[in-house]
Amino acid sequence: MTTLSQDLLDLSDFAWQRLRDRVEGLTDDEYLWEPFEGCWSIRKTETGYIADGSPFAPEPAPFTTLAWRITHIVDILQEDRTATWFGHQPLAEDGQPPVPASAADALAALDHAYAVWRGRLAALSPEDLARPMGEVAGPYAEHAGSSFALHILDELIHHGAEVGTVRDFYRGVRAEDPFAAALAGEITPAERPALLAEAAAARRWEVVPQLAGLGFGISERTKSGATAAHVAAGTGELDSLRFLVEHGADLTLTDPRFGADVLGWANWGQQADVVAYLESL
Repeated sequence: MTTLSQDLLDLSDFAWQRLRDRVEGLTDDEYLWEPFEGCWSIRKTETGYIADGSPFAPEPAPFTTLAWRITHIVDILQEDRTATWFGHQPLAEDGQPPVPASAADALAALDHAYAVWRGRLAALSPEDLARPMGEVAGPYAEHAGSSFALHILDELIHHGAEVGTVRDFYRGVRAEDPFAAALAGEITPAERPALLAEAAAARRWEVVPQLAGLGFGISERTKSGATAAHVAAGTGELDSLRFLVEHGADLTLTDPRFGADVLGWANWGQQADVVAYLESL
């Protein structure tokens, strides 16, 4: 595999994993959420679901729901042209891009569509990437295959970013305070063991001692793999870090993202006072 081919695959995998992480836990309510009138979404018909659309988009463009955006990403990755424009043919098992009716269907469709796209991308030869795509690509006939591969990756990246932003909007208008719920006895350590680490990640340092007192684990990890001590060290929260250390925080754990222990985070964050404290232990 050439350097260009590997670079394209690496970028694709990175963008895909970022998107896949961002849609984890998606619910039907969120998937179909329409915050404004006039949103484009998916609609149920007698023959199944279809996505809103028009040959000539309204101006300004309508807000599109997660259902519409994810359906669009599935279509972009899996449509026939991501094979035929490179001079290849779709495989029988690729199927046709569906319009997912639910959040669960959407995640399954995303997984399948990305597997289809990645297989097609990995199969491209240096010649496929270098030569003009020809008549099949219409007005882009003179463009090299590499330019089309980069276009698909741009679609994956920018629509993936939109999906993440809409999820942030949804969460913002339905804001919950799991820390207050835990302090009220509505969430237990068994139900959400990493809540103390989540409080650190959210910079809610004032609730960390209270959560520790309720039995939430000092050295549990966030979804990204960091402990509360990592976050405290990296952000210079020396008093909170002292509390965590005094209550048994494991400073030797390394996070999967950076492969760094708590001292490593302090060094990376250029937290001189924290580094001095940790080195004194």
